[in-house]
Parts: sequence; C-alpha cells; structure tokens
Amino acid sequence: MDAVVILGARVGRDGYPGRVARFRLQYALPLVIQDYPESYVIITGGRLPGQPCSEARAMGAWAVQEAAAQWGEAAARKLAARLLPEENSRNTAESAHYTALLLESHGLKRAGVVTDTLHMPRVRYLFGQTFELRQLEFQPLPAPGLLQDYWRRRRLLRLSKFLLREAGAWMKVWGRNIW
Repeated sequence: MDAVVILGARVGRDGYPGRVARFRLQYALPLVIQDYPESYVIITGGRLPGQPCSEARAMGAWAVQEAAAQWGEAAARKLAARLLPEENSRNTAESAHYTALLLESHGLKRAGVVTDTLHMPRVRYLFGQTFELRQLEFQPLPAPGLLQDYWRRRRLLRLSKFLLREAGAWMKVWGRNIW
C-alpha cells in the first residue's frame, strides 16, 4: 500500500481533535506504525470557520504526539516525515478528489482509507467513483466500535446526530447525481 488515508473530522476551537477524529486516529496509528511503516500517511480536512487550524494539521499533530507516547520518539519522527496533509477538503467528496490529486502528484497508486464504520459506505461510494476515474486503487479500512461506544456511554443525542448527518449526506450525494 502506497498510502494510508485518514479522513478528517471535527476539530475544536482550541485546535484539539474531537472524539471522532481521535477515534479514527487511534485505529489508524497501529496500522501506519506497525503494518504499513513505509506508506505515506494522508490526513484529510480543511479549516472550517472558527477553527484555529485545519483538521489535517490538528489531527497530524495529535497523531505524532500519540506515536511518541506509544512507540517512542523515533517512531514519531518517522511518522511526521511521512505525513502528507490534505487541507483543501471540506467534505467527503472533496476528500476523495483532493486525495486522488495528492496521490497522483506523488506517483502513488494504492491507498487504504480509514474512517468509522457508519461513514464507510459513503466513503466506498465516493472514493470508488473518484479513484476509478483516475485509475487509482483503494482499500477500505473501517474503524469499528464508534457507534457502540456512544451507545454504551448513553450518548444517544450524539448518536442520533451521527445517523441524521449521515442520512443527510447521502441525500446530498444522490441529489448531485440526479441533477
């Protein structure tokens, strides 16, 4: 695999990655440190209003700190050297587009894509369309357990928001295809 792509998620006003972002990173870090130690690491996500930095930058900084804490400074330096932040995207469709451009600009053809399992069907669809057109390959790397974690902790309002947001995002995708 040439690259592992970690899809961005909300960052707080303090620049600290939110729960979903950290969840994706916690799943992805063992993959990029142990399983794919030579692959580039692309973290997606632009800067939204009210954020001090892009999702990609905030998540990248957090990942390097976490790598240092779990695997040592050498692993953190190696991870930092492999990071390719994609800071233009503001949604999943744009993540697919800009990630494809980034892969092509580095001569890369195969990427694994990390996101949570609720988000993965839409990622498969959007990345599948974008990558097929550009003759790139991707492998889904779904991070399990996010929904179960929110259910166990009785964060039912947050869980409902996830489900409604994902349903709305699908409607947007379908609407674009119709028009």
